[in-house]
Amino acid sequence: MPRRLAARLSGSQAASSWSRPVVQIATAGVSLGIALIIVASSIVHGFQSEVRDLVVGFGSDIQILSTLPQAQQVVLDPETAHRVAELDAVQAIHPFYTKPGLLQSSETLEGVMVKGIGSDTYQDMLLQSMQAGRIPVLASSDSVVLSAVLLNQLELELGDRVSMYLIGGPTGMRAKTLTVGGVYETGLLEYDASFVFIPKGNIQQMAGWGLEAQVRISNNQQAEALVFGASYPVQYSWTGFRANADRVPLSWRGKGPHNLDEAASMSSVELVVTARDSDPYLTADTVMLRFGEGGWLAIPAGGGWRFHASGYEVFLKEGANLGAADEAVYAALPLGWGTETVLEQAPEMFTWLGMLDLNVEIIIGLMVLISVINMTSALLIIILERRAMVGMLKALGMADGQVLMMFFWQAVRILGRGFLFGNIIGFAVVTLQHETGLITLDPQAYYVHVVPIRVDVSSILGIELMAFVICAISMWLPAWASMRILPAAAMKLKD
Repeated sequence: MPRRLAARLSGSQAASSWSRPVVQIATAGVSLGIALIIVASSIVHGFQSEVRDLVVGFGSDIQILSTLPQAQQVVLDPETAHRVAELDAVQAIHPFYTKPGLLQSSETLEGVMVKGIGSDTYQDMLLQSMQAGRIPVLASSDSVVLSAVLLNQLELELGDRVSMYLIGGPTGMRAKTLTVGGVYETGLLEYDASFVFIPKGNIQQMAGWGLEAQVRISNNQQAEALVFGASYPVQYSWTGFRANADRVPLSWRGKGPHNLDEAASMSSVELVVTARDSDPYLTADTVMLRFGEGGWLAIPAGGGWRFHASGYEVFLKEGANLGAADEAVYAALPLGWGTETVLEQAPEMFTWLGMLDLNVEIIIGLMVLISVINMTSALLIIILERRAMVGMLKALGMADGQVLMMFFWQAVRILGRGFLFGNIIGFAVVTLQHETGLITLDPQAYYVHVVPIRVDVSSILGIELMAFVICAISMWLPAWASMRILPAAAMKLKD
C-alpha cells in the first residue's frame, strides 16, 4: 500500500502540486551531484593511469638490479629471466641499459639519464611518443633520440651533432659524438627533460662493462693483442688448435707481439683476455686467429660487454598486486640480485597521485551531503503539502509506520530519477571528452596534453550504491515528521 500511494503521488498528481518545482530542483541537484562524481572519478582515474603508465614506461613496474657494491650491472642470465617470466603476475621481462651522462651542444650542457634501446628492450612507450625521426635499430648506429624539451634546451634540430659523455664505470668518463635522429614527447616533463635514448651497444661499450679484445697482425706475421675497456692489467691466454681440433699449448705470454710462424702447424689460435683476479663483473673476451689462403686473419668475438646490462625490467599484468609480485620476483633471483619497485623509483610522484584520491573522496562527500540536504528540504515540503491527506489516511486507519513508508518510498523514487539523469549526463560528458579530447591542459603543469578519462565501471557503481544507500537512509528522519501529524488537526486544516 505505501509504495502504491508513493507511486500515485509521484505520478499524475505531482503535476498539479505546488511542491513540484521543489522536487524538480531536488532531482536536478541529485543529478548534478552524481554527474560530478562520475566525471571527477573518471578524470582522476584517467590521470593516475596516464601518469603511472608513463612512469612505468620509463622504468617498469619492478627493476631487477645488482645489490653488490662493486657491481653497477648484472651479467645477463637467460635462466633467471625465464624463471621470472613464468611467474603468474609477470607480463614481460626485458634487460635495460642506463647510465648517467652529459649532453653538450655548441650552446649549452645538460645532465641526462642515458637509456639503451635494442631488439630485446621495451620500446612501446617510446614508439607511441615519437614526434619526428625514428628509433635507431642498429647496435652500431650513432643516432640519439631526444625529447622536444631537451632539443629546445640544447638549441638543436633533427640531424644536428651532439657530444655525449657517460659518467661512471671502470674507465671513468667516456665521450661519443652522436647525431640527433629522433624526437619524442610524452608530456611528463620531469622525465622528458632527463631521458635520452641511444642503441644499447653504445652504453655497454662506453660504460666499460666488459673487456673488448682485438689482435693486430703485422706484415711480418707478428700478432699483438689490444684490449679496450680495462683500467688495470689483464691476463692473456693463448691456445693453438690443429686441424683435427687438438688443443696445443703455446708458450706465448702477455699481449705480444708474438711470431705466428711458431703456430705454423696450427689451423687456428684462440686468445682469451680476462680481468685480473678473474673479476666476474668485467666479462672476458675472445679473439680467434684462423689461417687461410691469404694468411692469418683475426676474428674478434665482439666484446664481453655484450653480456652485461644495468638489470632487468619486469612489467606486470593489469590488476596484479605490486607488493606480492615484488616478493615473488625477489624469491626467483640468485644471490646478489635485488628488486626495486616503481613506488621506490619515484616515491614523490606516486605520493602526489595518491593524494588525488583524497580530492575525489571530498567531492563524493560534498555531493552526497548536498543531495541529502536537497532531498530533506523537498521531502519536508511534500509532507507539509500533504498534511490534510495524511490526516485523512490516519483517520481511515492507516498506521504511522505506513505513512512514514509512503513518504520514504516517494523520496526513493525522486532519488532514483536523480541518479538516472545524473548517470546519463555524467557518462555523456566523459564519453565526449574521451572521444574528442575537447578539454586540453598545459603539460608543464599537468603532465598531459588533454584531460584523460578512464571509466572504472565497478568503482563508479560501488560509489553510487553507497551514495544511494546513504541518501535513502537519511530520508527516514524527514519522513518521521509525517508521524507527528494529528488526524484532527489535519482534517480541521482541510476544512
